[in-house]
Amino acid sequence: MSSEFLLGLAMHTSGIKYIISLASEIFLLLLIIFKTRASFGPYKYLMIVYNVVLIMYSTATTNANLAAHSTETSYVLFRMYNGPDRTLGPLLILQFCTMYVTMLIILSVHFIYRFVAIFHHRYLWMFSKLYLMFWVLGSFTLGLFLISLKYFFLGEFDYFTDQLTEEFKTNYNLTMDQVLYNGPIYYICDDNGECTKPIGVWLTMMALCSCFFICLGIMGYFGMQCYFKLAKLQSELSEHTRRMQKQLLFALAIQAGIPIIMMYTPTALLLVSPIVGVSFGAYSNIAIALVAVYPPLDQLAIIWIIRDYRNAIRRFICCEKTDRNKVQSLYSTGRTTL
Repeated sequence: MSSEFLLGLAMHTSGIKYIISLASEIFLLLLIIFKTRASFGPYKYLMIVYNVVLIMYSTATTNANLAAHSTETSYVLFRMYNGPDRTLGPLLILQFCTMYVTMLIILSVHFIYRFVAIFHHRYLWMFSKLYLMFWVLGSFTLGLFLISLKYFFLGEFDYFTDQLTEEFKTNYNLTMDQVLYNGPIYYICDDNGECTKPIGVWLTMMALCSCFFICLGIMGYFGMQCYFKLAKLQSELSEHTRRMQKQLLFALAIQAGIPIIMMYTPTALLLVSPIVGVSFGAYSNIAIALVAVYPPLDQLAIIWIIRDYRNAIRRFICCEKTDRNKVQSLYSTGRTTL
């Protein structure tokens, strides 16, 4: 595959999937609001929050219209510069990154909630409507703080631009005036091959990677604790409670598994590979395409897993068929009036 094709794949995927993503996200949001039973408790509101964040993420992805490129010393996200002001484009890139990180943090909050619901039920008040607002604001604040570091330390600098000029010319036939970019360049090398490590870049990436690993650790630890606890309590819980808890835990595992496989693992690989001198070049855009198509897959998986949502769709389809059959029956027996 040519570099131009991979560039087009990344940029066109985000636009094509937006309508599908928005439709599926709004549809699931309506299901959560109107078809979630009261026994879900505060988890209903966590699901609403996550779905709203997904809508914001899809919008940010489309607005940014990103592509990516990896070299042996760097990994950057970039978009085309359409003028007239070069200050807006980097902000759109950072808006996407903020939603990307915030989504991971809020997803880890889901696992904390599930752990509390199973092990320490009396503390569920910490996720009531008022306190849930602090969890959400805290997630956004942390995401915004981490991405603000990208703005100050991973932005467009002359020595970064010099290192990327030949790469963009060779792969995409683009000059650096035609693109806006943001990302880590781990080594600044001179003509003699001597390289230095920008301290701001390395500290920023350490902070971002720490957030990634902590969130993934929370999901892994609390998820396994909940699974083993439910297995141990099978004989003590009612059939309804056990089935609901397992259903929600399975939904949460799928909800975490899809972005980990499609979003966070490819991104982590691309971020780390330049440290050891590995370059994926224009093939980095495959990861951007996967990031763009994630939201509708997530929505469809949740709708399929949670029985209340499946039943709501099934009843809707059955009612449509029943109404259609009634109309056809009335016409066939001549019992209609004009």
